[in-house]
Amino acid sequence: MKYIEEITINRTLDKVIEVFKDEGQLKHWQRGLLKSRSIHGEAGEVGSVRKLKIDLDLSTITMREEIIHKNLPHEWFAEYRSAGLISIQKNYFSEVEGSTVWRSDSKFKFSGYMKMISKLLPSIFKERSKIVMKDFKDYIENGNSASLK
Repeated sequence: MKYIEEITINRTLDKVIEVFKDEGQLKHWQRGLLKSRSIHGEAGEVGSVRKLKIDLDLSTITMREEIIHKNLPHEWFAEYRSAGLISIQKNYFSEVEGSTVWRSDSKFKFSGYMKMISKLLPSIFKERSKIVMKDFKDYIENGNSASLK
């Protein structure tokens, strides 16, 4: 499964990247984030790995995130793995007239139970991406934390 999401954030590219790369602010725009822990490498750098525990309403998942490419302020790619799922997220940022356009290209490979879920409910993956991007926008523009939603 592949899809692209895009959102315009009414903040400069520098401000967007400052918040995006700050692990301390992750809980404010990653709705349902219960835990984030660095397990390998220098946090935020290519090759670094962290474990994320996320409450997705119907279930709680643990994911392994590895940064696979970083060319900030314009590009940041990561691979996510959990039971039955491998996802590559390619994030692109560009500044347009004082605002920032964030484009996220998502690619998923499923196995086992998740393969069935992806066939029955393919929209849940795209919806989750939209929620994360909207929560980021709301947090950076208005100071509204997703941890309170």
